[in-house]
Amino acid sequence: MSNSYISAPGSLINIGDLLIPKAQNLACLLSSGDLGFAGFVQCRRTDDKEEVVVFDVEVELGQFSINKINEHERIAVMFYSDDGMEPVILALRSDFPEVPHLYPSYSEYKTRLCLYQEPYSEIKLYWTPMRFLERIREWLALTAKGILHGEEQPLEPLLIGASGQIVIPLELFAEREIGAIEQLKLNLVRRDENNIFLTTQSETIPGETIPTHVVITSIGEPQPHGIIRRLPKNVLELHEFMIKAQKDLLNELRTHITNWKLKNIQKEMLNAQLVILIALPKTRGDSAPESLEFWAFMTDKNLEQIGLEIGIWGISNGNVGLLKPIDDTKNGEKINILPLNIMFHFTRDTASRLNGIPQRENRSIVCIGLGALGSQVFMNLLRCGFGEWTLIDDDSLLPHNLARHALPGFAVGHPKAEVLAFYANKTIYGEPIASAVVANILNPGVNTERIKKSMEEAEIIIDTSASVAVARHLARNVNSNARRISAFLNPRGTDLVVLSEDINRTVPLDYLEMQYYRFLVNDKLLENHFQEPDEKIRYANSCRDMSSTIPQDFVALHASICSKALKGSVANSEAAISIWRANPDDFTVTRHTIIPEIPIEYRTSGWVLCTDQSLYNKIKEFRNAKLPNETGGILIGSFDMQRKIVYIVDTIPSPPDSQEWPTTYIRGSQGLRSRVEKIKELTNGMLEYVGEWHSHPNGYGCAPSADDYKAFIWLSKYMNPAGYPALMLIAGLDQYCFYIEKMLQ
Repeated sequence: MSNSYISAPGSLINIGDLLIPKAQNLACLLSSGDLGFAGFVQCRRTDDKEEVVVFDVEVELGQFSINKINEHERIAVMFYSDDGMEPVILALRSDFPEVPHLYPSYSEYKTRLCLYQEPYSEIKLYWTPMRFLERIREWLALTAKGILHGEEQPLEPLLIGASGQIVIPLELFAEREIGAIEQLKLNLVRRDENNIFLTTQSETIPGETIPTHVVITSIGEPQPHGIIRRLPKNVLELHEFMIKAQKDLLNELRTHITNWKLKNIQKEMLNAQLVILIALPKTRGDSAPESLEFWAFMTDKNLEQIGLEIGIWGISNGNVGLLKPIDDTKNGEKINILPLNIMFHFTRDTASRLNGIPQRENRSIVCIGLGALGSQVFMNLLRCGFGEWTLIDDDSLLPHNLARHALPGFAVGHPKAEVLAFYANKTIYGEPIASAVVANILNPGVNTERIKKSMEEAEIIIDTSASVAVARHLARNVNSNARRISAFLNPRGTDLVVLSEDINRTVPLDYLEMQYYRFLVNDKLLENHFQEPDEKIRYANSCRDMSSTIPQDFVALHASICSKALKGSVANSEAAISIWRANPDDFTVTRHTIIPEIPIEYRTSGWVLCTDQSLYNKIKEFRNAKLPNETGGILIGSFDMQRKIVYIVDTIPSPPDSQEWPTTYIRGSQGLRSRVEKIKELTNGMLEYVGEWHSHPNGYGCAPSADDYKAFIWLSKYMNPAGYPALMLIAGLDQYCFYIEKMLQ
């Protein structure tokens, strides 16, 4: 039985007349006689200078076929002269079946093959005539078997070829909205010859009460994917398309517009343009709906004109009157529609989903300090839909901040917190995600109560101020059950430090800080952690108007690490101390971590003493090594004179020139000063000498001896002139006794 073929586009020409390289190459290969599976038929050229190569191709068919593909098919390939678009591949058999992966067409050529998922710009890189022919044969063979569309592939669209995009709230498809007429303000963002971009206005402008558009939504019944349909050009064609989804669109329009007219008395509303929104559930075979396809169709007429064109009302003396019965001869054919791809606003749920977070994080977060690191970390977490934020900072954006800050130049002179909150709430649609308090956390003034309330309600407090004073204030002076997390960079920007409290705050932020300093002292890999940058730049006249020369590369890198670390800290209930070091030469990153110790606190003589088991273990080791003699050393830590806290975190053991006997210990001094100075250098002055310790022999406990009283008097005379209290620790077999400011029995 012979096949009937459609004529290919254009007029016949000889192979030698071909000018387009890809057409020449394909025609030469086909006419060479070297191919056993394809044969040349003819060449053509269109009035627009496209060149067409027609050939017959043999298809490898299996024993059983799902779709009627013949063993030999005639194909026409039309090449564009500038090679700017993918060649058009047409199946010329007049009864070629409707199958998946065919482009819809308004011309006589209904069977245009869709060969590739990739853009043509990518295909061109490896295009050859032979590879092209093999792909056509593969397409035909897989289509015959009904397996061209793989199970792992997304479902085929039901329609393609939108003339633009429209961004709308997902709520318009909420169950309560279906069918109702919703008012909408649309902003024209961009319009050119081939494209239009519209978005809904998220805020009401004072004085504007009449919407520019109204929308009606309609959801069709589930239908199998596979055949791409022609885009409807008017309301009648859209109605016919929706009939296949068991929806009578014309009846819906007539019903809902009539009901709306009966309820609405604003005549001006009739000037609003109608947008029809449709949702089409799609299935893979007989399975449950797998996805939804959304489309918007913007009509070229307002509601008054549409009512006339679908026969629900007439106009007399400028007044609209409903018709009873309706005029069925008016079917919407004269209402042209512009098809638009629907995109939904960027909500917190969308942000979470796009960032691979299965459930959005709703915890209330207070962030203090919105400088270079803080601003970039906040913007990273904002784009994840992460948290509900209160931003606290009293700084304004200055020109030099633009080197590393997340905000752009238009924000110069404005408070950082306010602009970041504004930016955040413009990025996330539908609900505020951030509020700002322009205040100094240490001296909030009129914002005291607001900050207090924010802290009390917070679940997480993040400190990116890089201020020790702020961190101590948050740890000791803020009444809140929220976990505190501190993040900052070292002076050169190579290292990121994140200190995270546990969920029960058993290891508070200030003691995490002390353990971090101890970590620096005892890890040789981090010896240069506090090294200053080679240069600082003055940006104004004050002695404090200096800015670091940290590369933005480092800040961006560490901001991304910090964002990830903060999400991890929130998900984990444990305390943590982590330092990430970036190699300035190749940007490799090394992480250093320690498991924090739970602090041990004593309150005596009006002071709070903070230490931990790690210090006791170290002293115990030194004591046991010298038994039966006494031994000792100095205590390393830090004074917080404002709060009368002494942190004791480390020790330097007995110098070699010390005198150690079973009942007496006299500490020497050899090498001690240099070691203390080195510790101060390694910790940027945050750890220093804070007192003395010595051991008692077994059986003597840790009560002070007569010699201990004398030593304490000497220690007081040494420390008091500098404004510090005398501090002594006596270590017994399993006892540790601290004495501060005065030694009591």
